[in-house]
Amino acid sequence: MKMTYSFTDHLHTYAVWTAARASQRAFTTTANIKGAIDKTELKKLITEERDFTSVQFDEFHKQTAKIIIDYLNEKEIITTYGRAAKIIAIYLKTAIVIRNSGQGSLAKILHPPIDRILLTNLNKKNKSLELKEIKWTQLTETDYFEIIEKLRTLKKDYFWELEEYWTV
Repeated sequence: MKMTYSFTDHLHTYAVWTAARASQRAFTTTANIKGAIDKTELKKLITEERDFTSVQFDEFHKQTAKIIIDYLNEKEIITTYGRAAKIIAIYLKTAIVIRNSGQGSLAKILHPPIDRILLTNLNKKNKSLELKEIKWTQLTETDYFEIIEKLRTLKKDYFWELEEYWTV
């Protein structure tokens, strides 16, 4: 019996790799991150049309992050919400935003990947957001969603447009 390797499988594998590379610096292996992602519903978003409101997506994000954190903690890899959020954001950026050329209802609301570069550059242009010197790897769920709410005040048509500040 021949196994079929579908485009969904291919996109999932690539999205796992990008998420792992973006979040794993001195953290854990790609295999562990893949195991965590595979426990979630993230892959289903590649093939299932789901219209979330921002509130519904935030709840989905919290549930997904909890699954990732629990999976990695069971493997004795202490994981913060910030790291789980980065895994989710990069996976969805790869599998949804880039695949769909930045268009669609999900692309409007998916959180951008939060990291030092983005926060530092956003802070330079928007000091009132008070994003200076935040360590994304140490973010709790509460801290993370405080940042998301601040970023939402910038009123972009698509949340991924905030990545214009992600420059090195």
